[in-house]
Amino acid sequence: MKKFFLLLLAAATFNANAALISITTNKDVYNVGETIIATVSATELIDDNAVQTYFNGYNALFDFDSLLLSLNISSIVDLGALGAQPMVGTFGSDGNTLSIDAIEFIFASSTPFFPGAVFAQEGKDVVELFSFSLLALNAGIIDLTPTSVVLAQGGNPQSNTIEGTSFEIAQVPAPGTFALSLLALAGMLFARKRAK
Repeated sequence: MKKFFLLLLAAATFNANAALISITTNKDVYNVGETIIATVSATELIDDNAVQTYFNGYNALFDFDSLLLSLNISSIVDLGALGAQPMVGTFGSDGNTLSIDAIEFIFASSTPFFPGAVFAQEGKDVVELFSFSLLALNAGIIDLTPTSVVLAQGGNPQSNTIEGTSFEIAQVPAPGTFALSLLALAGMLFARKRAK
């Protein structure tokens, strides 16, 4: 009977729900020179048995092709997945690398003035972690998948699956010469009428 209760307790407290980390962008096709806004989210936080997966920290690492993309470091924004006033660091980030570490504020679990991760994630199957901006430098097809993203609960990494996204950077089309010729002709006619 004792083993049965231990087994029941283990089954009730074990949370093997693996979160899915997904990256989305605001468009599928960009022109050279445009800004790409990417959002990283944790999804599938509630399993089929309605058990919620909580996390109180995360870290992520992205590497970018410097010929196609440039990271705007000042655009890295925490989106409140860990509650009020999380500690977020972007040390090691530069134009080609995004490195972000975030943990719940130390007093969040014990002080009601600092609602923490459980408050921010309660009942949500999708929680946005952070967003950032990239500048499209050259034409090409981009597969935006992080090198790693780890969610942590109490300092222990949780298993998760990463789902990247892809988009295209198109070359800005050159204006047609016929249209430019008509515009030049119209300009000359207009200038000639003003001269008379």
